[in-house]
Amino acid sequence: MSRHEIEIEIDELTPCLIHRESGEYYKTVVEPLSKSDLPMLTKRHGWGNFDWSIEHAAPNRHVYKLRVEGSDVIQGLISFEITQGYVDVFLVESAPWNIGAVTKEFVGVGAHLFAIACKHSFELGFDGVIAFTSKTNLISHYEDTLGAIRIGGHLMTIETSAAYKLVERYFGKGEAK
Repeated sequence: MSRHEIEIEIDELTPCLIHRESGEYYKTVVEPLSKSDLPMLTKRHGWGNFDWSIEHAAPNRHVYKLRVEGSDVIQGLISFEITQGYVDVFLVESAPWNIGAVTKEFVGVGAHLFAIACKHSFELGFDGVIAFTSKTNLISHYEDTLGAIRIGGHLMTIETSAAYKLVERYFGKGEAK
């Protein structure tokens, strides 16, 4: 399968998700995407950027959904593969209602999705290291917001120290092991 260039906005590094209008903090749940979720991830429901059924069916892909505690509504999705020594991120997408400065429902989705990949990397003994391909116009944005490092062309990595900060922020102390 081909690589996609990542183009998700990192609006803020938050300890959870924050409701944009009320400022309320919401705890999150991260779990594997299930086949029963796929009918909601269509153009008709605003998810027109990627075909998540292809990602879900790909044999080596791990696809996770992010939602707020107490709700079944998916706020964001990430797809990655486990490679030798790191986690390779293929797709990252915020829910359509979490895009746009004045229209988004929740703040913090983008960075939270990257934290999921970093957490898996720590759990696998890869020291939190992940890699992804960025759109050209977002390379410096990912450097500034995530602490990512450009390693050639559009290829970027988040290494141990930056991964640790993301995982600690979103999952709490002691989760980056």
